[in-house]
Amino acid sequence: MPRMFRTAITVVVGLALTLPAAYGQQLPSNQTPAGAGGALLGRPSPPQPLQKPGVDYLAGTWNFTWTGRESVVTPGPRTGTVMFARLGDTPSLEMSVVGKTDAGAGYKEGGTLVWHATTRTLAMHETLASGVMMLSVGDWSSPIALRFESAPVRVKGEVVRLRRIYTIISATSFTVNEELSTNTGPFVRLGGGVFSKIK
Repeated sequence: MPRMFRTAITVVVGLALTLPAAYGQQLPSNQTPAGAGGALLGRPSPPQPLQKPGVDYLAGTWNFTWTGRESVVTPGPRTGTVMFARLGDTPSLEMSVVGKTDAGAGYKEGGTLVWHATTRTLAMHETLASGVMMLSVGDWSSPIALRFESAPVRVKGEVVRLRRIYTIISATSFTVNEELSTNTGPFVRLGGGVFSKIK
């Protein structure tokens, strides 16, 4: 056997004997390998705080930006402020919205929300910018999402339903995705908004 091949075989055998021993060593229990998802230097990632569902979370004033298409019930892209005011000691909120479309037209919306703690549902009766009055019920059994779906309402000869999914980001931020169903058809995406609490 040529000397060059004998040398190569010796190196390979040597690596085969030493690598398992090196890789078989375990790290101390308070350490994890580099790159192990947020647990570098032995410090685990802090848990994401969860927000308690209910009117206390929404109460206050929020700025928002909404991007999407116009529909028979909602204007298109818009910005504005929504205020949720607690109605005394009741689990209810009065909602008032003041905003402006990307075309510069001002608009207002309003409504009332009632929280049912035992069923973890939030009922909302609102008057939209289009003048349409809508009743929706939201399932808030998850601390990270609130899922609303409206009762059918007739608008300009069509029966429509609106679906909203609120994603709770933090104590001062949430997003909303809206979908619309027309004449019992599938829900089609309208757009989405980003809300930030200012007080």
